[in-house]
Amino acid sequence: MKKFFTLIFATMLASSMSAQMHGALKFSGASEMAVMGQNTPCESDTVKFEMVSMSAGNITLPAMEGMATIPSFTIENVTFTKGENHVITMAEQTFSAKVTVNNEEKSITGSSLTGTYNMADNSLTLKVVFQYGKMPLPLTYSIKSYYIKEVSSPIAVSIGGMMNYENAGVTYQVRKYMDGEMQKMDVTVPTYTLDNTVMGNMTLGTYTIKGLIYDEAKGGFYRDYKNDGLKFHVVCKGGSMNMDNDYSFNAEKDNNILVKYEGSKVSDIINRFQMGAMPFYISTNFKAVTNGIGAVKGETAKGKGKMYNLQGQLVGDNYKGVVIINGKKFLKK
Repeated sequence: MKKFFTLIFATMLASSMSAQMHGALKFSGASEMAVMGQNTPCESDTVKFEMVSMSAGNITLPAMEGMATIPSFTIENVTFTKGENHVITMAEQTFSAKVTVNNEEKSITGSSLTGTYNMADNSLTLKVVFQYGKMPLPLTYSIKSYYIKEVSSPIAVSIGGMMNYENAGVTYQVRKYMDGEMQKMDVTVPTYTLDNTVMGNMTLGTYTIKGLIYDEAKGGFYRDYKNDGLKFHVVCKGGSMNMDNDYSFNAEKDNNILVKYEGSKVSDIINRFQMGAMPFYISTNFKAVTNGIGAVKGETAKGKGKMYNLQGQLVGDNYKGVVIINGKKFLKK
């Protein structure tokens, strides 16, 4: 029976990886590094997990700040088993890894790795004890993280309700997690470009909105983030004005985001904001389309529209990989 459930889990993970098209699942959450009783917390770290078989996977830990900076490293062939209540267990195991710092190879010797992946809430919990290089004392790194879901689709952008533009493909990162008894959500808005606006080719930088909660009246996860102190970078070239600066959101105006679901899939992301002293608001409307390798066509449609990569950046004919043309994905060889 355990083998049967392990097969199911492996199939689920393989399906998720295929949907992301990069082969690795990403998890993000608060972490802590401890050595000699000194604890160094980190508000948000990202861990990657990539399957190598139906009972093992590779885990990549981020760079860690403590008494010294430990570079990111990968622990290979971490074994796991399927237990009760949809919980995957990584029983205590040792490991070794190597990293190169300033052309010098350093060894990482792990005396303990334990962890769980809870499929009910998509949380990954890890505790890793290891020695780094010639450091005489062991370090303990622990993290509770939640799965980051990447969703890609065209977006429609309205400036002041009068000027309308679009980008054929952007990828948002959406993370659900539990804060005590309440489910919350973080959304990372990606960098994307709008071509030929009145201000020229306009690139809006990335930022992360944290702490969305479900609003029944609005039908989705919602947050008014005007007082969150967020900033993002804006570049405008080739139009009526040149810009290349960081901007804050105008706390006197509406700045809010709403994420809607259809079943377990993100269906809409509606973001309305106003930056700095800009006289107009900007509204973006993201409607999700199928995001998976099965949605990619095996040919390109030349001459039928501009090509964008999965980050929403305009690309040329020499680009190879998955591209988006008129809202559809093609594999350009």
